[in-house]
Amino acid sequence: MLPPLTTLLNTDMNYLILTPDGVGSTILQRLITMTLYLENDPVMNTHELTNGLKLENNVATKDYDLGYSQTLVEIANILQQSHTETSLVSRLAKYHLENRKDLIHDCHEFYRFLNKHFEKKIMCVRENIFEYAMSWSIRDQSGVLNVYDGQDREKVLAVSEVDEKYFMHKCQEYVQYIDWMEQNFPDVEKISYEDTVKKSDQIMQKITGYSNTFIDKFGKPLSIMLSREHIFLKNRQQSDLSGDESRALIRYRMTSKEMIERNKIHGIPFKNTTLADKKRQITNFNNCLDKFYEFAKNHNWIDQSKATYDFWNEEHIC
Repeated sequence: MLPPLTTLLNTDMNYLILTPDGVGSTILQRLITMTLYLENDPVMNTHELTNGLKLENNVATKDYDLGYSQTLVEIANILQQSHTETSLVSRLAKYHLENRKDLIHDCHEFYRFLNKHFEKKIMCVRENIFEYAMSWSIRDQSGVLNVYDGQDREKVLAVSEVDEKYFMHKCQEYVQYIDWMEQNFPDVEKISYEDTVKKSDQIMQKITGYSNTFIDKFGKPLSIMLSREHIFLKNRQQSDLSGDESRALIRYRMTSKEMIERNKIHGIPFKNTTLADKKRQITNFNNCLDKFYEFAKNHNWIDQSKATYDFWNEEHIC
């Protein structure tokens, strides 16, 4: 039986990130954790809830070795027993639940528990669903889920063509994710990947209530550091950065390293490739774009005009 909901206390300290994966949930989870860490709030990033969780020093922490061996009730009990003084930044991915093959009734009970236990629930979305499906299709070919270094990026850039059937499958999966969210998490806040990357400081303030955290700690806004890190990874030239930017980026990376060593996060991924990069790289890009337009006609909530908008460079690519 799931823990009684009436005993839950201080749930406003906990953050639940909901995702189909590939919509910025990893970076959003890491950045929320870093913001709280920099503000000296006790925090633990549990990453995904349903593929291994344990209590360590009375705080819920990640344990990848457990995999899918735990029941949803066991997972809920660990969350319930975790010290409320430590904020949990957790993720629930739809595909993990599908892989687990839990009973529908058990899933609904778990959703009910999560809706009560996590006061702050965030639904990760993509404004450009076409780029979401294209990114996943490149992932499928490269085997790289998130870019953490130059070697990962090189594997991504080696992909020249994507599987168009897989591309359409990811479009359909995104629609199913939206349906899943609407059915099971009515009280949720939408945060787009595009805003997470481009308006990082505003998003962190909106979610955590803290303002100017990264300016105060590093001397530059978070959005500047994320964009400069992308440029540095892409061009491999430290000289592309100003002195202030370089120093801020070094401080940011040192904090990331410190948090990894303290088991607070498992690394912060970089922006992979822009939409313009993808168009230059993928030979059947236009074929996928045509198929996306046909697909989107069946879902009037999809904004087709955003399919060709490169949010990173703030321009339409065709």
